[in-house]
Amino acid sequence: MSGGGAALGRMRRRSTFSFNEKILGLAILLITAVPFILHQHIVRDEVHHHPYHRPPQNSKVVNRNFGSAKSGGHLRYSIDGEYTYDGDLPADIGETGRTLLLSALQKRPVWDQELVPELEKERCDRYFVYQNYDSNTTTYKGRKRRRVFMGSLIADDSWHTLATIAMETYGIYTAVAFVESNRTQTGIPRKSRFVEGTLDHKLLVESNLFGPETEVLIEHFSHEEKVEGMGLIREHMQRDRILKLWKKAGMTPDDVGILTDADETVSRDFLRAVQSCDFPQFDAETENCDTPKVAVASMVFEGSPECMTVTRKWMHPDIILGKCIEGIGDDSFKLTDDERHRPFAWRKPKFTKNKGNYSGWPKEKTTYPLWNAADFRRDQGGFKFIFEDVSYLRFRMGHTGFHFHNFFDTTQQLRNKYRTYGHPVPLADNMTISEIHPDLDLFVDCVLNRNATSNKHKTLTTRLEEFEGRIPIAYTIDGYSLARHKEMGQILLEDELGHDKSWHDNPVSPVGKKNSVPLDEKGK
Repeated sequence: MSGGGAALGRMRRRSTFSFNEKILGLAILLITAVPFILHQHIVRDEVHHHPYHRPPQNSKVVNRNFGSAKSGGHLRYSIDGEYTYDGDLPADIGETGRTLLLSALQKRPVWDQELVPELEKERCDRYFVYQNYDSNTTTYKGRKRRRVFMGSLIADDSWHTLATIAMETYGIYTAVAFVESNRTQTGIPRKSRFVEGTLDHKLLVESNLFGPETEVLIEHFSHEEKVEGMGLIREHMQRDRILKLWKKAGMTPDDVGILTDADETVSRDFLRAVQSCDFPQFDAETENCDTPKVAVASMVFEGSPECMTVTRKWMHPDIILGKCIEGIGDDSFKLTDDERHRPFAWRKPKFTKNKGNYSGWPKEKTTYPLWNAADFRRDQGGFKFIFEDVSYLRFRMGHTGFHFHNFFDTTQQLRNKYRTYGHPVPLADNMTISEIHPDLDLFVDCVLNRNATSNKHKTLTTRLEEFEGRIPIAYTIDGYSLARHKEMGQILLEDELGHDKSWHDNPVSPVGKKNSVPLDEKGK
């Protein structure tokens, strides 16, 4: 009896102890789960509410020029009457390409040309530099607009991209400079496309595509000798020509230069902010070129207007005051070739802000080294990110540009790009599109509506028109975005290599490397 009672007591005590353990375990679980729950909430919110968008302000100026029709909060771009361009168009751009390019070529006034102080102040109040956990917002002090020059390399870029960029920046740039090479970055010969007398040259240079008063210059680059440093140096040699074209077009130390690739652009609203707001980086009287570069935080579209990546930002284009650019600023602050890794290359660490704190630069000089094209693109100095203040992100760091990645008109063009440019994939011609690169895998999954859970990045789960935030002006053309998305699906489905393999089947991918190890070497 007593033994049974003792056992029962032990059982009761053990039962009580188990209950306390459960309470303690539940508390620990809740404590450890809270960050995960918050993270999941933030990620889910970013996926369903585009993380880099901000609704355009419904000012009278915007409404007057884009009409009052809205879809998903976006002011529509529309054309009254017939298209004004009646010339030829490229044959391989599809029906959506014709619609887009005709819209971009439309003769029209620069709709936001008038400088309205109230609107400029409102705009400037939205942009800030995020540093040391503080956001330093810019201001507007009634200045006139700065002149801005844009420059880019150009090759086989799609008219879908070029027209989109032209519409976004229409009438703002003083001059646009392009450099086209007769060889790819890896030195493979290519046929020059934008040669005088061709339709492509007429559309790009002669048609007022970028605005009624915007000068468009193009230079054809040829260098047949062997390049020390290979692809990157060849690329920077070409970019150096952009700086010289800016000088030819009249750029001064007070002006601003934007160095881009032909698939990138600053958003129009931020471009107007660059012209008007009191960013210290663009003040020629006070900027000493210590930290002159502004890097744009760009939203990435992967291959289609409907494939907006919500887990990735692209930190280009790049913006610098003319005073700090080689060939525009004071040559007494120019680095020598010995102070760079090689001619046309980026500077050595001791002449950078972020790697050497300018330890190799004479302390008596009042201005830090001028930036060449390689420095411009590679962050070789001091730079800041400027964001647009948005309410739907925890740190309110909204995008200021767009990157149209892997836009093309045929799968052959896309394979050629990956085989001959940048970081080449030699066997790209024999791979499925998904197999070539993880970004292409994400693109194919998005366009063909495949399961993308195994991909590193994610795209929007709803249609672009359902979002209220800032998107490219071209994508507000009625029906264009979805029609182009469907057109891309048809192009992919017609690809002769099919889509039965993905990036994870590529031997250089993490999964591919694992699967390529012989079974007897894997271990148990």
